Amino acid sequence: MISPQVIAAYPFLGQLSAASRRVVETQGRMRVLRHGTAVIRKGDRVGGMYFVVAGRLRVFTISPAGEEASLYVVNPGESCLLATSALFADMLYPAWVEVVSKELKVFCIPSAVFRALFEAERAVRDFTVNILSRRVFDLMVSLEETALFPLEDRLKNFLVRAANERGEVELTHEKIAASLGTSREVVSRKLKQFSKAGFIRTRRGCIELLRPEAMSPAR
Repeated sequence: MISPQVIAAYPFLGQLSAASRRVVETQGRMRVLRHGTAVIRKGDRVGGMYFVVAGRLRVFTISPAGEEASLYVVNPGESCLLATSALFADMLYPAWVEVVSKELKVFCIPSAVFRALFEAERAVRDFTVNILSRRVFDLMVSLEETALFPLEDRLKNFLVRAANERGEVELTHEKIAASLGTSREVVSRKLKQFSKAGFIRTRRGCIELLRPEAMSPAR
């Protein structure tokens, strides 16, 4: 049986036919990974479709100079645009993926199995198209922010999007700086300002959003 936790995060799996559910139950595998684990590296071949059940993944690129830039975060109920694209196009993965929560639970369905499900099940097709559309929108927003918004607004937007269900961002100042293409010192200074304003509370390796409504993404 597909676990209730997986169904809760991805309800479309509960809409599969009995035959398809049996395939997922026999071929799907749950993996538990710790913070900082590299899930996929640039140039890897994607082995399957990844469904985040608990925890969070960060998808990022690295410039020739060694600077990181986040593309997006994958939360429970979501999937990875680049992994999905690479799976169907049979291409190598073009970025890096790492665990940014304390623990990650991810349900994996092998590539060949997922492609067969895509052909056979409307619920799988609908989910795949929707997740691809949302991720393209996320990337467009990220590009727009980089081009048009000052760093302070970009940092606020980043924190709101990166926060988990408890309103906590489990990233170091250095990781946030790398994601925004700036220095750790600049991020730390801005976070101190946010803390004094009562927007956040900081502790080692974690930032708690106290007033997320005051930090909602800029329009």
